[in-house]
Amino acid sequence: MLAGIAALAWSSPASMDVEAPRPYGAVPSPAQLAWNDMEMHGFVHFTTNTFTGREWGFGDESPDMFNPTDYDPEQIVKVMADGGMKGIILTAKHHDGFCLWPTKTTKHSVASSSWKHGKGDVVRDFANACKKYGLKFGIYLSPWDRNHPAYGTPEYIKVYREQLRELLTNYGPLFEVWHDGANGGDGYYGGKREKRSIDRSTYYDWPKTWELVHRLQPGAVIFSDVGPGCRWVGNESGFANYPCWATYEPKSPDASPAAPGHCTSGNLPSGDVNGKFWIPAEADVSIRPGWFWHESENARVRTPENLMELYFCSVGRGANLNLNVPPDRRGRIHENDEVALKGFAALLKKLYSRNFAAGAVVSADSTRPGTDASRVLDRKRTTFWMAADGHKTGTVTLNLPEEAEFDVIRLAEPIQLGQRIRKFSVSVLEDGQFVPWVDGSSIGGHTLRQGKLVKTKAVRVSIDAADAEPALSEISLWKRPVVMKAPEVVRNAEGKVELKSPSGMTLRYTLDGTEPGTLSPEYKEPLNLPLGGKIAARAFRGEEMSSVVTEELPVSTADWKVIAAEQAASDPKAAIDGNPRTLWHTHAGSGEIAPPQAIDIDMGADIPVSAVYYTPRQDGITRGIISNYEVYLSQDAKDWGSPVAAGEFSNIKANPIRQKITLEKPVSARYMRFVGKSVVDGNHVVVAELGVEAAR
Repeated sequence: MLAGIAALAWSSPASMDVEAPRPYGAVPSPAQLAWNDMEMHGFVHFTTNTFTGREWGFGDESPDMFNPTDYDPEQIVKVMADGGMKGIILTAKHHDGFCLWPTKTTKHSVASSSWKHGKGDVVRDFANACKKYGLKFGIYLSPWDRNHPAYGTPEYIKVYREQLRELLTNYGPLFEVWHDGANGGDGYYGGKREKRSIDRSTYYDWPKTWELVHRLQPGAVIFSDVGPGCRWVGNESGFANYPCWATYEPKSPDASPAAPGHCTSGNLPSGDVNGKFWIPAEADVSIRPGWFWHESENARVRTPENLMELYFCSVGRGANLNLNVPPDRRGRIHENDEVALKGFAALLKKLYSRNFAAGAVVSADSTRPGTDASRVLDRKRTTFWMAADGHKTGTVTLNLPEEAEFDVIRLAEPIQLGQRIRKFSVSVLEDGQFVPWVDGSSIGGHTLRQGKLVKTKAVRVSIDAADAEPALSEISLWKRPVVMKAPEVVRNAEGKVELKSPSGMTLRYTLDGTEPGTLSPEYKEPLNLPLGGKIAARAFRGEEMSSVVTEELPVSTADWKVIAAEQAASDPKAAIDGNPRTLWHTHAGSGEIAPPQAIDIDMGADIPVSAVYYTPRQDGITRGIISNYEVYLSQDAKDWGSPVAAGEFSNIKANPIRQKITLEKPVSARYMRFVGKSVVDGNHVVVAELGVEAAR
């Protein structure tokens, strides 16, 4: 296998009389090489959750819930292709167990839906659409099934593998098979409505399951917390750490084998230098706060500028970006998402519009025969410069055809030979001397490093440390598009709304749901919006304008008071101070008492409450984050009655965003009691912020 990979890298006829370089350490498979070269693909979350408003379906949803009204898989795929995606992964089955293809393994599928009279096949539609638009196709099959009555027993594993077999054999070539780490918990389970626990390290017998994938789809990489094809980056925010090594060794939290949902996460964002296995990182993130489409999030779609930042923090750090764009209830990509993707694609096109390294004269201080330094200019992984045998350092100098202005350098190693470079630095020619510009550590399949904007006629890349003879397959120079950032919307300590932006900008806003234009009100001082509402804002400078930022503002908490906070170990006011960086929590460590734990709030006046907001801690720690809740509302803080809302915060551990609890109907109340019934980790309860939305 290694010899074959080495031969692939050594393709020049002029070098056939020279022994091919030997790979170093762990190396990628052909499937992993193809996956690396994609750099960016899309995710499509689409199931009954789209119609129920849930993130995680409980499993008791009727198949008839799935009923898109203007279903157009080609529109979805084309929008994502136009947005720069090279492939699409479809959620063939999420945790609710609803299958988007007519499987023989369960009645909980599109075959039991009235949609298309039970003759529909979403997986087939997407496979065909991807083929039409030249995108690769992948599938996500959740191991957890909250619907199936056999889940938790050995019988279910047979069902799961049969579902996999159907997907792996009936829909053409797949580039990725995606497995989730969320396994076991509360569910419908055929009407049992109970909690089922599994041993995540052994229940699925993952090696046997993965053997099935490798046998039926040898061109597919397998995604999970532990790989083995590519790994979860450890967050759902769309960024990798830097450095981010493609080599990685899964570690178990105990003596049992590491498995999806059963591994330590500390090394996921960075990987392991000289790790035992080639398991590169995939940065998974949604274009919206949630993974499924929710009408309430139509105004909270990421801006093109934010998507570009995610690109630099994922692809730019050596990971692949997996961007989720969920269809709406029509079965189409919503207009706001489409606009954002088009804007992102335009920024990428502008970024890569001119390579200032093209046409450079390239030299190196040390070169292995058959690896001329000029090969770094052709941007092909299979051709490269390598230092002479025995050299662990080296320099490559580019004399540009003319003086050029740029701020981004893109580097790549020929990873078919392993990830060899450990430290590098880049200098630029100024006044006849090379001066430091940017530096870094990991390179791998692709790395983007941004420095200050420089104007120069020569660039020198110095490999300062490597574990084997260093090699580079790409050195290219680019200029990142300068974009005007959208304003930031915040509430100040007095409860008023402020718009923040760099000086020199004119800020305009609307409060009626329309898009701000040049005739919209100009922001001059903080706005008094005690009952909240929707604000849209945009920055202007001359004829330039930023993207629109839209915020749904809860009721101001400036006059709120905490009247009771069970077992408080910090100032309860932190839960209503408008600052998500401060925390109220119950006793932790010594003396902590298990939930349920509650906090009672006086909202100062009667409010027609239509929704309640809970913001979990934002410091990267999961202890105390509430997973199950109850909400009570009262006129007098004495008669609390039954809860007006109760349920779970699905996926809040991996995606700790502000949670919106929409009431079935508005309730007029002055007092609110919020109860944390259970938490994702630990025994105490943590609240960053609480808030409410007023009915209008």
